[in-house]
Parts: sequence; C-alpha cells; structure tokens
Amino acid sequence: MNSISLDAVAALTGIGRSTLWRKVADGALAKGEKDARGRATLALADVLGLIRDGTGVPFDAEDVAMLLQADAGDAQAQADIGALLQVRGGGAAARYWLQAAAEQGSAEAMHWLGTAQAAGGSEQDRQMAVMWIAKAAALGHPIARQQLQGLLQGVAAGAADAGARPAP
Repeated sequence: MNSISLDAVAALTGIGRSTLWRKVADGALAKGEKDARGRATLALADVLGLIRDGTGVPFDAEDVAMLLQADAGDAQAQADIGALLQVRGGGAAARYWLQAAAEQGSAEAMHWLGTAQAAGGSEQDRQMAVMWIAKAAALGHPIARQQLQGLLQGVAAGAADAGARPAP
C-alpha cells in the first residue's frame, strides 16, 4: 500500500492534522505505517480525492509517483511538484513543496518560490520574493540572474535620478 505523510496531506488539502486524525478514527481514512523519516502516514488511495479537491489539480500516475518521491524528501521531485502546482493554480500547496526544496538548496525551487511570492500583495511577500530570487541567482539560476540584474539596474537608475533632483 502506497502511503503519504500526514503533513503532506494537510499541506495539499488545507485540512488540519487534527481533522485528518478524526477521519482516521472514524474509519474514513486508513492509517499507514510510519515512513522512513518516522512520520505518520495515510493510505494514498484514500486521500487522492481530497488532494484533488484541495489543490484543484488532478494527479495522473506520473504525478503521483513524483509526489511520493517529493514526500520522501527528494528535492528535485519537491521542486517539480511545487512548479506543477504553481502552474495549475495550487497556491499554498505549491509553496509547501517549493519551500521544502528551497531549504535543501534547489535553485529552481528558490526561483519558483520567489515568483510565487512576487504575486502576493503584501510588502513582506515582495521582500521574500527578492530574497528567494537573489538566492537562486547566487546559485547560478539563469533566469533569476537576469531578474536580479534587471532589479539592480532599476535601483541604480532610481538612485541616479534621485541624485540629479534638486533638494526640496
């Protein structure tokens, strides 16, 4: 039986851990064995519908295989699932996987995470976007390097313009 961590299910569905545990207690979801990382798991077959409903993204067999790799800690699979969810409108679930991959040093995930943060409306979102894109650029991500270069050119131009203005 394939299983997926409770944490991943919570992130993918938006359903709280305690609610998921209640569903296990009620018999609606089957509990799996602890995984190699010691985490509680749920039967994948029981939660695929919840994941589809939570993300709005149907997962085909290839996507499910990648999801299981991501849940096992594979940074590339985490970045790929995060990008897939981001492109298909899976917002918070995308950020969960992108964050996990970025924390393992994936420049691709850092770039996707920066792009996702840039779409946020708050000042903190924009600041986080710059941070992630700068980290991706520092690791050699080509698109992030171009974005950072453009940002820095804009800052330099703004500073030059500010210096040329007369004081109020």
